[in-house]
Amino acid sequence: MKIAAKDLIWFGRNFDYQDVRYFSFSSSGFCFVMKGKKATAKILSDPQNCDKTTKGVIGVFLSEGNDTSWNSLSQEPIYRYSLEKEENECLLFESEEEKLVTIRVIKFTEAPFGFAGLKSLEIDGNLEPDFLKAYQNNNQLKLEVIGDSITCGYGIEGVFNKDTFTTQQERADKSYAFLTAKKLNAKLQCCSWSGIGLVSKYVDENTVNPDTVITMPLLWPYTDRQTQLKLGLEPEVWNQDRFSPDIVIIHLGTNDASWVKKVEERRLLYVSALRTFIEAVHRRSPKAKILCALGVMGQDLCDSVSQAVEEVKKDFPKLPLKAVKFPVQLDEDGIAADWHPSAKTHIKMAEQLTKELKDFIN
Repeated sequence: MKIAAKDLIWFGRNFDYQDVRYFSFSSSGFCFVMKGKKATAKILSDPQNCDKTTKGVIGVFLSEGNDTSWNSLSQEPIYRYSLEKEENECLLFESEEEKLVTIRVIKFTEAPFGFAGLKSLEIDGNLEPDFLKAYQNNNQLKLEVIGDSITCGYGIEGVFNKDTFTTQQERADKSYAFLTAKKLNAKLQCCSWSGIGLVSKYVDENTVNPDTVITMPLLWPYTDRQTQLKLGLEPEVWNQDRFSPDIVIIHLGTNDASWVKKVEERRLLYVSALRTFIEAVHRRSPKAKILCALGVMGQDLCDSVSQAVEEVKKDFPKLPLKAVKFPVQLDEDGIAADWHPSAKTHIKMAEQLTKELKDFIN
């Protein structure tokens, strides 16, 4: 039995092109409830645009019953696929006996490292009636997280000074963003990209000019700028009606700090860029609360985040807006690839952020 994309639960940004639904951002994917014996999917990707260490990766999670909430999600997938081919045949579920199961497919890796597109889904069995309607009609909290490699779960399964980053180490489902959504049982949308900033990408210490090839103000307004450009399409502006968040988390500045280097003129450019970006988020999601966070990989710009937040508050006093400072990661908690936060640090971040958001909501 062939299943159409429209009959699935989707999370994260996605778009349709030539009968394929593309889902490339970290933590994006789909979910469905079926009663049967087997499910297989064909997932498209672009391995020709990636080297052997940076191909896209997806995880498949299985739980018995029809619970589509994050609470039923196991820590580890039953299958994990590296998208090595342009068309990848992926087994999602198989059983000798007919079972009622919930299946989730989650993009572990981020958009720059290979896109993902659902070409087809076939099941030996039937979809559980009304699971999609029940999901659409519930009033779960909606959480949007805008960030960099930390939000992507970069290098979580790698070890600092031992491993060189590969996409096999990237686990968006172990990032603070995903863990926070699980704790709050919130619907999640991530717009995240490694190395990205507001005024500059990450640069080395000798770089004088900012690297503005891709910055978040160029990426965030669009559904999936890079994948659509790869497919020869003009990037479409994201339709806010498809996902209107209750809370938006902005976690940007770690890469900007590599260029700012405590130079006051540059720091003020960052403050201005963050202020402008907060206002852009507020215009698009006028009912959303906004939280700006920074600090786990360095606190050079934490005071600047607070400054931008306070400046926005002056102009928008009714906007629920706050700044949060994460403690710098500790050696004793482990350091992941390329000095990124470990799984243990992400858990701590999620605990702090969940508390901040609960206080924020109440």
